[in-house]
Amino acid sequence: MKEMIKMVLAAAMACGAEAWGQAALPAVRVDTRAARLAALLATGVERVGASDGGTPIEWDTTQVEDGWWRVSVDDGALGITRPTAGDDGALGITRPTVDVLVLNGPSVVGGRMSKGEAWDDGRVVVVRHDVVVPSGLTLTLGAGCVVKFTEGSRIVGEDGGAVEAEGAYLAAFDDDSVGGDTDMNGAAEGGALGTTRPTSWWLDDPAVAELAMVKFVDGATNLPTRTYTAGKAYGALPDLARDDAMFGGWRRVENGGLGQAALPEDVVAGGETILYAYWIPYELGIDPSSATVGASASEGMFAVAANSEWEVSCDADWVTVQGGRAAYPYAAAVTYAVSENASSDARTATIRVTMRRDGDNAPYQCDFTLTQAGMAQLSAPTVNPADGTTFVGSSRRVSVGGAETGAEIRYTLDGSEPTATSKLYTKSFNVFDTTVVKARAFKAGMLPSETVSVRIVRLQTLAEALDVPLWTVTTDGDAEWAVDENTGRNGSSCARSGAIGDEQESSLSTTVDGAGTLTFWWRADCEDDPDYDNWDYLAFSVDGTEVARIDGDSGWRQVSVKLKTDTAHTLTWTFCKDYTDDDMTGIEDCGWVDQVAWTPLVGDSEVPVAWLENLGMVAAGATAADAANADPDGDGLTPAEEYVAGTDPNDPDSTLRAYIEVVDGKPVIACVPDLLDERVYKVWGKKDLGDPDEPWVEVREGEEDLYNFFKVTVEMP
Repeated sequence: MKEMIKMVLAAAMACGAEAWGQAALPAVRVDTRAARLAALLATGVERVGASDGGTPIEWDTTQVEDGWWRVSVDDGALGITRPTAGDDGALGITRPTVDVLVLNGPSVVGGRMSKGEAWDDGRVVVVRHDVVVPSGLTLTLGAGCVVKFTEGSRIVGEDGGAVEAEGAYLAAFDDDSVGGDTDMNGAAEGGALGTTRPTSWWLDDPAVAELAMVKFVDGATNLPTRTYTAGKAYGALPDLARDDAMFGGWRRVENGGLGQAALPEDVVAGGETILYAYWIPYELGIDPSSATVGASASEGMFAVAANSEWEVSCDADWVTVQGGRAAYPYAAAVTYAVSENASSDARTATIRVTMRRDGDNAPYQCDFTLTQAGMAQLSAPTVNPADGTTFVGSSRRVSVGGAETGAEIRYTLDGSEPTATSKLYTKSFNVFDTTVVKARAFKAGMLPSETVSVRIVRLQTLAEALDVPLWTVTTDGDAEWAVDENTGRNGSSCARSGAIGDEQESSLSTTVDGAGTLTFWWRADCEDDPDYDNWDYLAFSVDGTEVARIDGDSGWRQVSVKLKTDTAHTLTWTFCKDYTDDDMTGIEDCGWVDQVAWTPLVGDSEVPVAWLENLGMVAAGATAADAANADPDGDGLTPAEEYVAGTDPNDPDSTLRAYIEVVDGKPVIACVPDLLDERVYKVWGKKDLGDPDEPWVEVREGEEDLYNFFKVTVEMP
């Protein structure tokens, strides 16, 4: 009550001396264009001046925050500060100040309307002095609009003017129940105009429009009273929400049925009406609540029965949900598509139907459990022959079987893993060398089988190990020679003598036909025989005559043998052991042969057939001997002679030339071409070239200065 006296006293002092006497005028006056206010209410640009009537100062209240301000004028300057709690200066009696409430946020209105207006829904309007509605104009108070009246202010309807309400809240300026603490005094006040009809404050002529009060009751909680125009439709009614039920509208009687529903198109009755909120419990169910499907891609569905809008979600990316949301009438089906499960393990997904946004709490969500079986795996096929099978010869037949019904078998021969695009098995096939066969079964809707891997080994023949695959090679003696796949000169295969005991031997034989050059590499690892006393050794013989022998740890060595007789020759390698063994620790006690090569010659000319063929000198229907004795370049030398000389039988300018160089004062004889150790070169000298009786003498090294003329001869070694 004390605060109200202060506010009324301050307002009265601001309004003029006729109320309080001349001596009580404040030192500052503010023209707020309000005749009767419980407090000075300023908004926009106000005029502030001293009580002596001097020139007023314009104060733009939009440049300060809303709230209470203490205003003073000193020598024509405006002062604005915040009031201090408990300061009696608010009375404006002893100090040259006045307290003013600045209110720029809400719409502050007053005065005569010049055109029809509608105060919008949800808007807060403060009537600070009379609002006059002239004849022919209409003021509409929108649904949810909050209209607050300062003390003594009214809405005045002139004859012919209209005021219509569509569900507005009408309250006193100090009523905090709607629109907030508009007077900014920090006190929870009011309720007067929010719950009763103060006609003396807010309406000058009730005949302008009959306004009805409607009280909305939601259980034990009453909403602030709204104002409507009697005889008109409600329009939009308040819409409520809560977590445990859905709002079913308003009823004229508590828990009334549909016949008691208050609808937006219903007409508002005069006086006061009470409407009751009607709530409907949520209902949600699904059928069925679970399903189990196979591993293949498939589709399914379940039904949803609900009495409110719902939505659906899924926690697995292998499930695609359709029909994921439903509005009225809410009952619908949810369909889902399941992708193929390419794993042998089963998997589970949850499809959740949620009736409300925060639907993590039962019973307003239902879970559909979807289980998909793992994919069954095909049985592995079988491969014949078995892993590790060996064969000798050009090929080995392979067959694959054991596929389940409807499955297909894919296979590879290069060691790679079979895929669904690998070669399809339709019939048996041949392998021609050591091969890794891998096979796997495939069928839609089932996991591929395990891969079957089979290594089929082709064993080399002795001829292949010796690098003469077309030759006929035999083995004899007390133990047979065999293929050694890893010990060859270059780490590949070779022939190895058999395991023999004391006074035993193991032999390897083949034949060549005609004259030519035989080369091969061999190696021994046995007892050392430094004095050739016929201890352990590896020997090579031609036509029964031993040509070469090695023993001890010899390492790989090459042998070259010329066979000049134009007949068949038997070549034999024999590993022999004597009557007793000394310490054989760390010794393989055997012999090896590798890289056999044969270069045939043409008769006595010793011309290799391959050399003639490379020069294109063996014509169709001719023999190598004919080519060796021809003279294609016409230089008087046969190809056999040019082969020995190292010249080109197709080029007449290609000749053997000798020349003399003087080194340290002595003549040195050389020739071109010089095939080094592949030929035998001899230098012949003569003192008098014109003496036919003087013979040519072979020149010994260092005796070149004894002769004046020289010639060079070349022959095969």
